[in-house]
Amino acid sequence: MKDEKQLIEEIKDQVKKELKEEKKKEDEAEKYIPKAKSPGEKFVKGFDYAFEGLVFAINNEKNMKFHVLTSILVLFISLFLNVSRVEMMFLVFSIAFVISCELLNTSLEQAVNLGGRGKKSKEAKASKDLSAAATFVSAMNTLFIAYLVFFDKVANFSSSVVLRISRRPSHLALITVSIVIISTIFFKGIFYKGHGTAFHGGFVSGHTSIAFCLATIGSMRIDEGFLIFVFYGLAIIVAESRFEANIHSLPEIIRGAILGTATALLIFGVFS
Repeated sequence: MKDEKQLIEEIKDQVKKELKEEKKKEDEAEKYIPKAKSPGEKFVKGFDYAFEGLVFAINNEKNMKFHVLTSILVLFISLFLNVSRVEMMFLVFSIAFVISCELLNTSLEQAVNLGGRGKKSKEAKASKDLSAAATFVSAMNTLFIAYLVFFDKVANFSSSVVLRISRRPSHLALITVSIVIISTIFFKGIFYKGHGTAFHGGFVSGHTSIAFCLATIGSMRIDEGFLIFVFYGLAIIVAESRFEANIHSLPEIIRGAILGTATALLIFGVFS
C-alpha cells in the first residue's frame, strides 16, 4: 500500500511540475506578444510607410526627381505672378496628379519585375508602357494648365504684380512653408541612408526647418524685439526636443534650421 501511495504522490508531483512549466511558458509567450497599436499610432505609421514610398521613388526614378524640383519651381514662380486661389488650386492638383501617376507607374514596374522575375515578355512590356503612357498624359495635362495660368500673366508681367503679392503675407507664408516642406522631403529622399521616416530622423530635420521658417517669417513681419526672441526661442525648443529624443543628430538639426531660415529670408526678403 505504501508503494502505491508513493507512486500516486510522485505522479501528482510530476503533474504539478508539468503544469507549472506550461504556465511558465504561457507567461513568457505573453511577454513577447506585440502590443496592439492604438488608432493614432497606426495613423502615424501610415505616414511613415507613405514617406518610405516617396523616398524609394525619388532615389530610383529620375523622373520623380524632376517632378519634385519642378513643383518647387512652379510654387516659386507663382510668387512673381498674380495667381488667384482657383488657379493655384488647379496647379497644385495637377502637380499632385502627375506625382501620383509617377508613383503608381513605379509601383506597377516593381510588381511586374517581381512577377516576371527578370524574364522579358510582351505582356510585361505592355503593362510598363501603359503605365508610362498614363504618366505622360498627366504631364501633358499639367503643361496645358500651366500654360493657361501663366501665359497671360508672364506676358503682362510688371512690378505692380510684385507689389500686390507683397501685400498678401498669408499667401506668401503659405507658399514659403510649402517650399520648405517639399525641399525637406526632397533632401531626405536624395540623401537617404537607410534611416529616417516622415516624422523621425533623416538628412534634414523637418520639424526644425518648419519651426525656423515660421520664426523667421514672424521676425520679418514685426518689429517687437521680445516677440522675435520668443519666436526663435520656440524654434530652438523644437530643435532641442528632436535632439534630446535622439531622433536627429546635431548636423541634421543645423541643416533644418539653415533650410527653413534661408528659404524664409530669400522669399520674404524679395517680396516684403
